[in-house]
Amino acid sequence: MKSHGTSNSPEGRGRAPCMMTGRIPRHAHYTLFIIHFTFALALCARAQTPPQLVVFVDSVPVIIAAPAPFVEVSRNLPEAFAQRSRAVSASGRLLAWFIPALSLQENQPGGKPTRCRALQVQVLREMEPVRYDAQTFKALRDETLGRAPRITEDDAATVFGILDLKPLGQKPGGQKILGGAELGRDSFTLCIAVGTEGGDQLGGRKIETSVTCVTYMLIQEKILLLTVTGPDLSADELRNAMRLTREWLALLRWPAKT
Repeated sequence: MKSHGTSNSPEGRGRAPCMMTGRIPRHAHYTLFIIHFTFALALCARAQTPPQLVVFVDSVPVIIAAPAPFVEVSRNLPEAFAQRSRAVSASGRLLAWFIPALSLQENQPGGKPTRCRALQVQVLREMEPVRYDAQTFKALRDETLGRAPRITEDDAATVFGILDLKPLGQKPGGQKILGGAELGRDSFTLCIAVGTEGGDQLGGRKIETSVTCVTYMLIQEKILLLTVTGPDLSADELRNAMRLTREWLALLRWPAKT
């Protein structure tokens, strides 16, 4: 039986993988890498989400749902979902991807893609076999958030008033931590501003900026990574991403034992 905070793999035995890069955690870098595909792969058809989606983290079943009006689109966008999955295959597994139902209707194949908000669930391979308890989860939280200021939705305007985020729109690949937040039980969130190189069907390479909230959630001794990404870099988008995260966390649960 796996012990709390340890991994079965030889290199991971005896420790939980709590690592920090000094800026944005390596775990968050993996997550942000897939987020860059969100806006480029939004060509899709109509879809309806099932009442619930059950995914497995190691051997633990977790019920995945999303706030309205988001719908899970892997069945309707199999090629795009497969491409996103391949992008993270070395470091993790993409479990679910949600976009607004209206965006499915607006982004028909052959049309002009539009950027939209997106939610996604993933698990990191180095974390999946590990069983976390309150102590090891707190250690991960402390190392991941580091000295990032703690913020709430009410602080969004202040954050954007203090930080100089203009460079993110001038050079691709830029990232800036906006703050850490507590948005739900057994979780912590890192809010990040991101600048990425976009692309359109006319060959444009405009720098696109966005807000992303990356949440580490402890559920049945396992950790899920949830990301909420907004298509704008603004205080309003940060507030919205934090509120969506708070609402989403309340919907995730594990099946009751029978």
